[in-house]
Parts: sequence; structure tokens; C-alpha cells
Amino acid sequence: MPIAIALLLCIPIGFLAYFEARWLIRYLMGRYESRERKAARICGLFGASLVPLLYCFGYIEQEFPGKTGENLAMGFFMAASWAFAGPVIAILKKEE
Repeated sequence: MPIAIALLLCIPIGFLAYFEARWLIRYLMGRYESRERKAARICGLFGASLVPLLYCFGYIEQEFPGKTGENLAMGFFMAASWAFAGPVIAILKKEE
């Protein structure tokens, strides 16, 4: 599938990730206030960026064959995932 068509999947995947995060936060925390809404939006943004991240992951693996490419791609994906997971954890742990 060409990346131009695959990028069209970002919108429904983002909405799906947002609604799943919203449900999960309500279920686990028992409330859904402004902080939780902000965390759910960040999860939705991660879901929307998942297709381009996976495309870049495969492109890095293709450009650097072997174990080096696998390690670089995994490092890139872990850093990008932590860029989304870090703020979500910080928002949900913050006590007001």
C-alpha cells in the first residue's frame, strides 16, 4: 500500500486510540476531568502518528541492513513512543 493511501488511515486510528484511552482512563481512574481529557488527546495523537512512525521504522531498517538497522529503528520507535508516553504519565500522576 502506498504511503499516501496509508496516511488516510491516520484519522480513524487516531480517533480509535482517543476513544480507547478515554474509556480506559474512566475505567481505571474513575473520573474524567480536564487532565484526563488532555492525556486522552495525547494518546489519540500517538495513534494518529502510528502509521508514519511505522513507515519510518521500516525505512530505517531498509536503509541500514542487519542488526544495526534493527537497533536504530527500535531506538527511534522507542524514543518516539516515550515522547508521547512521558507527558501522559506526567499528566495522570500530577496531583492537584
